[in-house]
Amino acid sequence: MEAVLPSPPRTAPGTSEALKRLTMVPSASPLSSGSGSKVASRESRTTESPGLASVRSAGRRWRRLHEQCMMGKLMEMRQQKKEHDKLDKDNARKMARKIPVEVLAKEWLKENEADVDVRAYLVDKVLPTLILGCEKLLNEVDKRGLAEKDEVEPNFNPINFLAKYLMRNNPTYSNFSEASPYVRGLREVSEQLRKELFKMEDNRLARIKADVKRRQEERDKLEKMKQAERVRRMNIFMSQFVDWTDSIDGRLELTLVQSALRSFQEVISSYPEELRSAAQFSQPLEKTDETGIKVNIKEFSKYMQHFTADMPTDIFDQFLNHLRRCATAYRDAVNQEERRIILTNLFNSCDHSGIGLLDRHRVLQLFEQFWDGAREPHKNKLQNPRRWPVVEVEEAEEGYSEEECDDSMETQESDKIKEETKKTAESSTATTQAPLGDNATEAVAPQMMQKRKASLFDATVHSSHAHGALAGSVHVPDSIPEAVEEGVDEDAKPSQSNTGAGSVSFADGTVYEREKLVIGLSITSCSQSQASAFDECSLNVSQFVQLTETFLNERPPKDLFELLTKYLKEQYMETEEEKLKRLVKARQEAISAKRKLMINDLFEKWDNDGSGYLDQDEVESVMLLYKDGQEAEAIHIACDRLKLHSEYVDVRLSKREFRDLLEMIVEDMPGPDNFDNFVEFLTNRVERSFAERIRGEARKKWLQQIVTAGETGGSSMEPIYKAVFQALYKDAESHGGGKRISANIAMLEKNTTQPSRGDVALRYVACTPEDAEFVLGKMLYKDMPGVSFAAVETGKPIHVPRVSNHGNIQFWNPERTVKEGSFIVVPLKDRRKRVFGLMGIDTLTDPHSKAIFITHEIQFFQGVAKAFSIAYHHVDIRKKLLRITESAISWIYRRSPHMNEITMYLVEPDGKEFDYVLRKMMTTDPKGAPHTFEPPPKLERKDNLFRDYLFKCVDNSETISADAYGERHLAIPLRNEVGKAVAIVDIGIGELKKLPVHENREVQRMLKLLQMAHREITKELAGEEKTMVLEVEKDEDTRVDVMFDRLMLMELRENVSKLDSRSYSELRSYNEPPRVVQDILKAVLSIFYLEQAESGEFDDWTNVKSYINADLSQKIAEYDPTASEVLIPAEKVMDLLKDVPHGAVTKHGSVPAQHMYNWVFVCLSLIEHTRKMRENSQGNVLADSNDDTDAEAQEGENTAGDEVESQVEGETQQAA
Repeated sequence: MEAVLPSPPRTAPGTSEALKRLTMVPSASPLSSGSGSKVASRESRTTESPGLASVRSAGRRWRRLHEQCMMGKLMEMRQQKKEHDKLDKDNARKMARKIPVEVLAKEWLKENEADVDVRAYLVDKVLPTLILGCEKLLNEVDKRGLAEKDEVEPNFNPINFLAKYLMRNNPTYSNFSEASPYVRGLREVSEQLRKELFKMEDNRLARIKADVKRRQEERDKLEKMKQAERVRRMNIFMSQFVDWTDSIDGRLELTLVQSALRSFQEVISSYPEELRSAAQFSQPLEKTDETGIKVNIKEFSKYMQHFTADMPTDIFDQFLNHLRRCATAYRDAVNQEERRIILTNLFNSCDHSGIGLLDRHRVLQLFEQFWDGAREPHKNKLQNPRRWPVVEVEEAEEGYSEEECDDSMETQESDKIKEETKKTAESSTATTQAPLGDNATEAVAPQMMQKRKASLFDATVHSSHAHGALAGSVHVPDSIPEAVEEGVDEDAKPSQSNTGAGSVSFADGTVYEREKLVIGLSITSCSQSQASAFDECSLNVSQFVQLTETFLNERPPKDLFELLTKYLKEQYMETEEEKLKRLVKARQEAISAKRKLMINDLFEKWDNDGSGYLDQDEVESVMLLYKDGQEAEAIHIACDRLKLHSEYVDVRLSKREFRDLLEMIVEDMPGPDNFDNFVEFLTNRVERSFAERIRGEARKKWLQQIVTAGETGGSSMEPIYKAVFQALYKDAESHGGGKRISANIAMLEKNTTQPSRGDVALRYVACTPEDAEFVLGKMLYKDMPGVSFAAVETGKPIHVPRVSNHGNIQFWNPERTVKEGSFIVVPLKDRRKRVFGLMGIDTLTDPHSKAIFITHEIQFFQGVAKAFSIAYHHVDIRKKLLRITESAISWIYRRSPHMNEITMYLVEPDGKEFDYVLRKMMTTDPKGAPHTFEPPPKLERKDNLFRDYLFKCVDNSETISADAYGERHLAIPLRNEVGKAVAIVDIGIGELKKLPVHENREVQRMLKLLQMAHREITKELAGEEKTMVLEVEKDEDTRVDVMFDRLMLMELRENVSKLDSRSYSELRSYNEPPRVVQDILKAVLSIFYLEQAESGEFDDWTNVKSYINADLSQKIAEYDPTASEVLIPAEKVMDLLKDVPHGAVTKHGSVPAQHMYNWVFVCLSLIEHTRKMRENSQGNVLADSNDDTDAEAQEGENTAGDEVESQVEGETQQAA
């Protein structure tokens, strides 16, 4: 019922206006409420007029009418809603009658995954008739009773029946099916589908929606799987945490976790490319923590999950196996660290002299005695000290034996030692007895033990470096602390200091006590990671701990460990004579080191501009002022002796020559303390202004950066070139008046391509950026006019103050129009002061009219040249070592098939003077082929806790055997002349604990030759003459490639020359020799008599025997496989040895046959090297002969027509 809203009553015009004004009055503000509003209302009621009352009554009527109207509308809406609900109920009742039909109609498409248009076609064209046909068919089957029969009814074919029905009830010609409720339901479904199709544009939206839905379902399914996998991995990581800490409440250092992750990246580097990409972490690794953060079990799991979230399951399982290995290594390291602390305390208690060294031979002797007297259960758990698992390469056997010494030979050796010990026991001042049983032997006298060589030892991976501070060798600080000097009281009363049984006592204040203080301070002040030098006669604390752990093997029983430490503590003794000798030696080393530091400081102070040289005449004139010329005779004699012993004609003194001169002068001076007084006098005579000192400090810093670039550049020259040019730029800006300079570096090479233009040439290998297009790679020949070759021949800098006034200048850059400026060439010299290149600097790009180099700048350029020489030769020796190592690796793989991998590391400073790093330079693939890294990756100690055996090898400078990532590794150091490790050869042998006997012997032999090659190139760098044995070694590049083979050849020559007549009689004694021996001798004879071998003469053993004599040995000793013009075809000789494996030769046991077998292979290798070298040289000549015309037209260098050497100071004065 619709409510009628009555119209409001009429009002007067004034009333309507008042009502309008009333409706426009704003509502009262909240601030006006309260008592104030009430007072206002009362005042308004008392003061309002009668007209306002009528207005108020009209407003009330309008409001009442408005409310009535709204109530009517609400009632109407309520009635409409009731009617709508009633209609819905009626529809629901009607729908309830259709539910069976609707459900059955929609049931056909419930599980159908087809898109909308396909379903619409099925509902409209197919299903209405087909469903009724199927119903009719089923009724017919029931009528005939065929459902219960197993036999086929021959008179009824259901397919024909259904086809007949479909043809008779074709919806195109008949609407009979429309009466079926199924069809009516399908028609409704079809209508709904048509509406959906009508709303979609070509059904693309349906496909998109379906695809989106399918993808969403797949994503949900995948997300559920990922979530389940994350939960599973989280639980696995929690269990892994217990493997690390043995407790769920423990905490683990984050550094260990990060190191384990980094080590897995190293493991997957050997995977195939597909697996390597799949095994990458989800996030890049963070920088290794150095703050000591520790994580609990939840933090550990979350941290690991962060990096392994996207890792496949199979790779994840491998990652878990890797973590288990790391956890096992960590637990072993924790247990090992406890033993190391005890062993360190044991070392301190045995070090009676207090200098931080023990006698290596005596320690080895005590190990042998302990092993001899140990009971059987303990002996089985100890390493036989006479059979260390790995020996030093210097101790590798030169000869060949069938097998290692058996137990009977070992017993005979032990008995022989006992007999010799009894003979020398009476004369020995200190004897020891092993309290382990009747089998204990007495101590071997020091004279005998000096004959024993040091041994190599086994080690397990550990991550603690708590004892690294004592790992260094004896080191003397730059100066003795004042506190120590003042603490020495020459008049102090003698006091005894007991250091144990048989100790030596000295009075307080003696030089020995003072030296002990100096050494003690130096040891405690050493860096924790300082690498120590190898000494075959002594052990420092780190080497002692390592040796003892090797003797105890891995995981020794607690009672055995305590028994050994107690035994060593009681039995290790030193005689007073030995202690005195050790203290005297330490004192001499300390004094020598202190003097060296004082002389170096004096040299640096004198050489303020860093030229690297001092003028000998100037130095001599200052020295003659000492004691008013009283020591002039000693100074003149020393200077004359230095000139006689010097191999070079030069009036300048290098740092080493300056040090030798001072030591010779002090030796000829009478009286004590001459050295300190003389050096103090010379130091006081050198006066430098504040500006000069500041300039000198800056320049020495830049020069040191050049040397450091060579040491830390990974055997690359690019950092050195960059450091050189940066030093020149900085000096020109700071101390050269802001000059703009250009610089270049040229290397001296043999001119093999165009010998008519001179025997040597200069190749420009580096230059500043502005000249790179015109200078880099150019060749300068002798027939070109210039001053460069004059500087090469004289070995002195040549300075052209004004290029424009020279008259005969050629420019590499033809576009340069401004030809004003100064030019200087500085020779680059090696240790023997031989020129190997030039460094050129010019100011042709400087806009100033006077840009001339002055004296202190030229001296600095000489210092840059020397720093470059040091860095260049440091890189050069490492490159040569890598090339030689490549040859050694190929030989090792030939002789030892059990090798899994060989990796070469170089030791470098870390650039912060705190530690060292390792550069991974070379490794082998599964086939044994070496591959170099460019750039080589850097290994730091803090990032590689689970490859700590590499750093222990450097720390101790000794060979170490260790397990890493489930594989056995042998780390062999290559040492420099002072015994410190400069490189490491890391050999992986897989799951084997040690190599077979013959393979281990061959590996040790190859590494010994590699060490010899390293020493040879190091001595050449130090100034010694080169060793050339073969004809092919006349070429420097080829010489390095064949050096390893040449060393093998020399060793085999020596071994063959040692064979006596009995050895050859052994070979001739065969009536029918083994096939191996006959094939080896045929190969040897074919090298000398190839025609007879091809004719088959050596197939008869009688003919072969006639050649086995001393003449054959002489031929082998003198044969040079590279000297012949026509090289022997190596493949023909190899055919004779194709059926002779190396292992069969070793097992056969014939020493002459094995020597000859190795000799043949070395000769064939050298022949192949020579053939390749000759082919390459012929190819280069042919290629360069076509470019002769172009080479004649090359541009010259900044040269002068007259080869005039100018004195530096005179040139500068003339230019001024």
